[in-house]
Amino acid sequence: MTSYRITAASVFLFLTVCVGQAGGGFEAVVDLQLIHRILDAAQVPGSLAYSSCGFRKRVPDDLPPMRVLPDYSGPPKEVLQKIFADDPRMRVTTEEGGVIRMMETDVPTDLLNFKIHHLSFFPSDAADSDAVHGPQMAVFAILQNPEVKAFKKAHNIGPIADRFILPGNCCGGGRVIHGELDDVTVSQALDYVLQTFPGFWVYENCVSKEGERSVYFNVH
Repeated sequence: MTSYRITAASVFLFLTVCVGQAGGGFEAVVDLQLIHRILDAAQVPGSLAYSSCGFRKRVPDDLPPMRVLPDYSGPPKEVLQKIFADDPRMRVTTEEGGVIRMMETDVPTDLLNFKIHHLSFFPSDAADSDAVHGPQMAVFAILQNPEVKAFKKAHNIGPIADRFILPGNCCGGGRVIHGELDDVTVSQALDYVLQTFPGFWVYENCVSKEGERSVYFNVH
């Protein structure tokens, strides 16, 4: 039986290490790593979708508020609900197959639900030693899909030039995502990335004061 228990002591030790290494934006790094450990302990993938405008570097500078708990025991859905209790817009749900969704109620899902008729990842004969085939590069392949780019342009969703950051999680460590997907939503394509790189994907929706909308994706 999979254990869901993460002791407060082990979390504290882990977070202390993260804080010491993270430098700028360390609070976001700590929060993302905590979510990762909770999902990893249960061996389930997940996603985090929220509205903010803090995605400026490799990690968001402004994640939804998260509580520090005295005890992280229990099923991941319940633990995450407690962690996000200070965010009234956040809903934590479990989908068929165990995927845990953390999503604020006001996040537009038009792009996430957009269906791609055909999506190609890296060729099946790509060598493991080929340049940068990590999770963020897989996300970049999704965003560079002509259908996705056309949808974003038609709905005035920025940024115009989808970006990825090097170094970071660009490299696959010997793992490469292969495959051709047909009739999948952007959300389903992101879930496919997690089959090779277990963890969770992050979707931030940003609307500026001028009403301009941008979206940012990452895989943790």
